[in-house]
Amino acid sequence: MEENTEKKGTTEELKTEASSTVNQVKETIKKVDIKKDSIETKGFIKEMFKDPLGKIQEIVTKDTGKVLTYSIIILVIWCAARLINAIASIIKYGSLTSIFSNIWSIVLAIITPIVGILAMSIIIYAMNKENKKSLLTIMTAITVASIPSAIASVIGLLTIISTGISVITFAISGFCSVIEIILMYFAIKAIFGTEKNSEFIKTFVKVYGIYYIISIIVGLLGINI
Repeated sequence: MEENTEKKGTTEELKTEASSTVNQVKETIKKVDIKKDSIETKGFIKEMFKDPLGKIQEIVTKDTGKVLTYSIIILVIWCAARLINAIASIIKYGSLTSIFSNIWSIVLAIITPIVGILAMSIIIYAMNKENKKSLLTIMTAITVASIPSAIASVIGLLTIISTGISVITFAISGFCSVIEIILMYFAIKAIFGTEKNSEFIKTFVKVYGIYYIISIIVGLLGINI
């Protein structure tokens, strides 16, 4: 009985957080100055790679503030890169008219990064009972930790020009995946507020274990997060 009550409470809490997150994202999008904020986002990414752990810690422990705007821009660029790549692939191996018959695959390509970030964020939010953070803060931190994947998607557009360059882009993509796992480790560790690696490693494995189970399920729908 207590377990059911706890689950119901968590579900209601998650619904409230989701609603609040959507509203805050909407308000942030309304205030975006594309030119100014894009330049600032570029500067943020440079600063991020100079002191990644410091930036992640700052996002988690302080007010999300302007970083939310940066994360939205990063996500938009990431989705746009996947959109361009999906359309280019369809045209290359099909025809211009086949774009319309492959609308669903294009949609899946666009939403995959969003679904991945949402899945990881919700898992962390549900598991993190002792050091509660808002869903928005978690999503912002996870998006920032996913910057290497966004960069890999943008670099992957080079294959549109020449398929021969795929050898290089594939290697870069693999390297970006390694960097992302490291950033994700420290982002999740900061969210949970665990100081010792020996205590956190089990939690990290559980988070990713659940994430990969979800990835298998959504993969059946064609969403490869």
